[in-house]
Amino acid sequence: MSTPQPRARDGATLRIATWNLERPSLRGHTRNPRLLARLRATDADLWVLTETNRAIALDGYAALASPSVAGYHRDGENFTTLWSRWPILQALPTFNPALAVCAEIASPAGPLIVFGTIITYANDPGPLKTARRWEEHRKSIDAHAADWQALRQRFPDHHFCVAGDFNQSRDGSGWYADAKSVDKLSAALRQSALHCVTDTDMRAAGLLHSRASVDHICLSEPLAARVSHLGAWEGRDHDGLRMSDHNGVVIDIRAPV
Repeated sequence: MSTPQPRARDGATLRIATWNLERPSLRGHTRNPRLLARLRATDADLWVLTETNRAIALDGYAALASPSVAGYHRDGENFTTLWSRWPILQALPTFNPALAVCAEIASPAGPLIVFGTIITYANDPGPLKTARRWEEHRKSIDAHAADWQALRQRFPDHHFCVAGDFNQSRDGSGWYADAKSVDKLSAALRQSALHCVTDTDMRAAGLLHSRASVDHICLSEPLAARVSHLGAWEGRDHDGLRMSDHNGVVIDIRAPV
């Protein structure tokens, strides 16, 4: 496992991370402190947390959270929350505000649009409960792609970051992915001039040992070209206690001089 090293707060390196927390509860007296310890140790400037809860709160950050969904979420839960050490200038609308959140952020690298989200899972049955495997996932990619293109047109001079739970491995392993869905997401990213910087085979690189990652970070140029470090951690703590069914991923970006 590759864990980032502590950094001086000099703005020379920007750190972005994402993690699906597998629906912690308000009363997670064992798991929640471990989740928070992992988040603090990672020391990211910008977090996209998915399947999260208001109990997982970070001091010193501004937050933008999707609302809870009645009938699905338990007390405190929501799908996506952005946590930023940098000022959030404004919230921006998304195709599904309960699922995806978007903000304009004043980052040290310049104005940044951050889009945090979940692309739906392979076996989502859809509203009629009749969808085939990956069918709703592909529809979700189309909806995301329309948002990304509109935002890129509206903010052509901003940096852009999309991060969250993509429910799709992108390392070529084929684990929890199918070729048509991978190709569709790749095309959507290209159309918005975005690069997935977490599609490395993390097991081959020694970053993970359990399985491929489905949590990803995508960046526009020149941020993508300035990624200096990729790290990941397992969903289990050092003593084997399960924190999440997802691993987390983190990147460092060299700030412009």
